[in-house]
Amino acid sequence: MSSSGTPDFNRRGIMKKSILIVLASIFLSYPISLMGADFDTPHNFSCGDTISADMMNEIFDYIKLSKTVILSSDLVGTWSCKVSVSYSNTHDPGWTDDSDNLSSKLTSELTFSADGDGTYSYQSSAPNPFYSHDDRAIASGKKYIVTSNSFYAKIPRKQNAEDGGEIQPDGKIVYSLSKISKNSYVFLKLTIESGYNPDSLICDKQNLPPNPPSSLTSDNSSSSITLTWTDSQTEAVTGYKVIRKTENTDNFTLVYTNTDNTTRTYADDNVSTGGTYWYRVRAYNSNGDGTPSMLIGPVQR
Repeated sequence: MSSSGTPDFNRRGIMKKSILIVLASIFLSYPISLMGADFDTPHNFSCGDTISADMMNEIFDYIKLSKTVILSSDLVGTWSCKVSVSYSNTHDPGWTDDSDNLSSKLTSELTFSADGDGTYSYQSSAPNPFYSHDDRAIASGKKYIVTSNSFYAKIPRKQNAEDGGEIQPDGKIVYSLSKISKNSYVFLKLTIESGYNPDSLICDKQNLPPNPPSSLTSDNSSSSITLTWTDSQTEAVTGYKVIRKTENTDNFTLVYTNTDNTTRTYADDNVSTGGTYWYRVRAYNSNGDGTPSMLIGPVQR
């Protein structure tokens, strides 16, 4: 009993409830859209699971990432974009009309580049996805900036054929820019330059690091701990890296790298009898290291 006459276990119960309420309010304070794709991690939790500090930190990293202001440099790379524009009889060839003649659709590729002098530019496949009436092959070297999560860019233009088809000065476009998942952005039109600017672009990053390996398991022998995993890639894989830690509060260290993407097993013989270990595996390729696999551990030797 405490001096106030309230049982200590009651106080502990109240404190636990308070902590849960605070955590719930934090999660609920974020938009519902963040609860889906932006929390895409290699982890699946079931009732009764214990969530490690590593996993919680990873989830909070995803939250912070989703709330980060988008910069011009964040777009650098190649993107495949699904583009739609309000229906028009005069859009450029390459666009297809939907069955209700309400809009035209196109899948296009955009490459954003850092120019090296603090400016940024983009080029597109044909036709230019930012201007549906432009029948020149590509937009190349056109400047863009991102500020306050708005995308500003120049676009090449060509006048209507009935007006002589003369090349016109570059136009300007403004789109709002937001993340709909870790590697996907949506552009929504804010201004109308000439009526031919697409209403929206949904762009997916290309040339990504690999997806995390799946089904990581361990098997103990008299001299080692053997890990086995499954390939779950949509991207090309060069090889795999195994990371390990010996205390749940430690940082992971690299213990094994291979350059054979068909080898999906590793025998860790640098272990001690009675030792406890945690493991994760990540795939890598020329675009970098992928997200690590689900944590396995503690594994006791």
